Amino acid sequence: MATIKIVTDSTAGLDPKLAQDLQIEVVPLVLRFGSDAFREGIEITSAEFYHRLQIDPEHPTTSQPSPGEFLEVYKSLEEADTIISVHISGALSGTCESATLAANSPELNTDVVVVDSRVAAFGHGHMAVVAAQMAMEEATKDEILDRLDSLIARSKIASAVATLEYLKKGGRIGGAQALLGSLLSFKPVLHVQDGVIEPLGRPRSTKKAVAMILDYISEHAAGKDLEYVGIVHTENESGANHLKDQISAHHNVESWYLGQLSAVVGVHVGPGVFGACFAAKP
Repeated sequence: MATIKIVTDSTAGLDPKLAQDLQIEVVPLVLRFGSDAFREGIEITSAEFYHRLQIDPEHPTTSQPSPGEFLEVYKSLEEADTIISVHISGALSGTCESATLAANSPELNTDVVVVDSRVAAFGHGHMAVVAAQMAMEEATKDEILDRLDSLIARSKIASAVATLEYLKKGGRIGGAQALLGSLLSFKPVLHVQDGVIEPLGRPRSTKKAVAMILDYISEHAAGKDLEYVGIVHTENESGANHLKDQISAHHNVESWYLGQLSAVVGVHVGPGVFGACFAAKP
């Protein structure tokens, strides 16, 4: 039976023990505060990052792993017949591009398939988990890739942010640019469409933001149960728990994830975010 290994990146936000148990290799992205550089999840924790984000006058920057870093990981897994490498949307990060350059290296002696999830956070984290579980159950390469294609088509993200300034500073604002400059006080709700951040609406309160996210989930669930929901937040556990309670009251959910967004994603959205990654059952 062919052996298959799974790789993802640190923006997936996977719990380290879960990644270890499922033998998922996690390649870290890099955070920089001025001249200080940190590999996410290795040299800085999310809690440490969010604390520094609010006190450091210099806005941090991020960078994807280099092709060389991916190549090193892939070479360490060359005993596998196939490596499936699942990553954050290529429209939001250069991570997929780096992974693809490494996958095409003549130095590699194994088959590497790079998968652009078209989403982020627990969205592609769930894909990596599913792929790893299927690999452990001796599914074939084609079976895993077919399942990932299905998940990519069904996976959605909607979140409420406290401010658009971090997205503006980080250059990831996408279609949400249209919400800038308003004199009204509102809680922007964003979603990821075709891999790009787009505005969903601008409710005037947290309560209305939660209702908008619930409506978005119901629209895409179309009466079906949810395969998974990943509740995400940045220093807003109360908002995340409230959203989870509301989703639980309206939908049957097969698998839950709950946690802070990765620090690299946090650079671009800032503190105070809460939202949900999800996919309805096929």
